[in-house]
Amino acid sequence: MGKKKKRFNKNSLPFWLLAVIHLGMFLLVLKRKKKDTWTLLLSNMGFAYLFEYVVLNLFHGYRYKPSIMKKSAFDSILGAIFSQAIYVPIASTFLTLLNKNWSWKVGFSLFYYCIEHLFLRLNIYKVYWWRPIYTLVLLNVYFNISDVFYKALSTQKRWAMVIAHYLAIEIVCSTLAYIFAVKRYIRFGRGYFHTWTEHFKIVPLYSLILSFIALITSSKAGLFYRMLLPLSHIIIDIIWVKMGILKVNINRFLVNCFRYLPMTFISRFFYKKIYKE
Repeated sequence: MGKKKKRFNKNSLPFWLLAVIHLGMFLLVLKRKKKDTWTLLLSNMGFAYLFEYVVLNLFHGYRYKPSIMKKSAFDSILGAIFSQAIYVPIASTFLTLLNKNWSWKVGFSLFYYCIEHLFLRLNIYKVYWWRPIYTLVLLNVYFNISDVFYKALSTQKRWAMVIAHYLAIEIVCSTLAYIFAVKRYIRFGRGYFHTWTEHFKIVPLYSLILSFIALITSSKAGLFYRMLLPLSHIIIDIIWVKMGILKVNINRFLVNCFRYLPMTFISRFFYKKIYKE
């Protein structure tokens, strides 16, 4: 048997170090006890996930190499999770909730621009058609979107609350889908020799569809809607299996179905939390 890849190594150390720094930043935000902190964070994560789906999953603009997972596709997606679920969303939430001005936004954008160049030199990140200058420009746009979205949440705009609810569900759904893929419970792709690259092109779309169903059912009260969500998910899985797009280990199919039960209550919790705030 081959040796298991170490979780801490010279490639992964910068990723973990940045994670610790950003989690410290988020603790500072929580100390201020700002309204909508978690809602804004999850929304910023959702916006970042959508961006990553297009640039990384679909068009392969770059690749992360933290060397934590054995398979390169899983390793790159894990690097993306570090970036789009921790670093960038926490920074954006920090800037928005602490009312930082444009100079702070430019400063943070320059920081990530430098980090991107450092990662390239360390060979823990590789670019194809993407360029660091795109990061510098688009992060400023992203930070300002966070500001605008937070103002809409603060004034309880219906459209903002619906989007926040949907993105919060999508974050959990996408993360669960990644974990189940790592555990080999599910795999997407046509044909016998489909690749994990193909899987990660399809699975975000799958998560977006399931999240939309969860958005609709969780906004309704009653046992019928609590049962409708897992039943809908199972029916969709069966259809995708019949179409030859979803591969599920039969011995683990019931285990796979159990992931829908937490989503029923998590999505309902998000609904109550967001609309109560």
